[in-house]
Amino acid sequence: MPSSVPPPTLETSIKPVNGYQLLVAMLLMPLASALAVASWTLYALLAKQPVYVLVPLMSGVLLAWPAWYIAKLGDTCRLMQWLLLGLALALGGFGMASQPWDFLLVGAGLGLGGAVITTGIAHAKGWMPGRWVCLCIALCVALAAGVGLSLRIAPLVVQAYGWRAAPLSLLIPLFMVMLLLWLFVESPE
Repeated sequence: MPSSVPPPTLETSIKPVNGYQLLVAMLLMPLASALAVASWTLYALLAKQPVYVLVPLMSGVLLAWPAWYIAKLGDTCRLMQWLLLGLALALGGFGMASQPWDFLLVGAGLGLGGAVITTGIAHAKGWMPGRWVCLCIALCVALAAGVGLSLRIAPLVVQAYGWRAAPLSLLIPLFMVMLLLWLFVESPE
């Protein structure tokens, strides 16, 4: 009886892919990107001055390029964990900021979100080379999810606990992603 499974082609027999690692990586990296965008959206919602909104975006653009090159050279998971830790410190500082220069410094720290997004893209590119369309679609969905998360959660937390608790509410999913990355994900070779 012939098998319904097609014989392996040259492409599939050269590099075996660990499906579990691929699944976990493709779930956690977009989630980390969504949390980075959620922190930017939260900063934009709670900013005292409209010009403050540009600070995380500009620092994110400036930090994205070095993160891309570092991610291409080394361990993307370890880099992602360090970037998420920096983002967690910035969110913690956001909850304690009181002076205008504090908010500018927090905005610059939240720019690490740009580095988180580019590291996630570099990681996904390592698992799925040549699939830019899938990566772009996943990135757009992750960005929309981050904005939606922040727009839904922030008003509830601000109303219940005050504006200082809103940045701290993003720390819980951020630490969960960091823990899951540390436990389950390894970098593509």
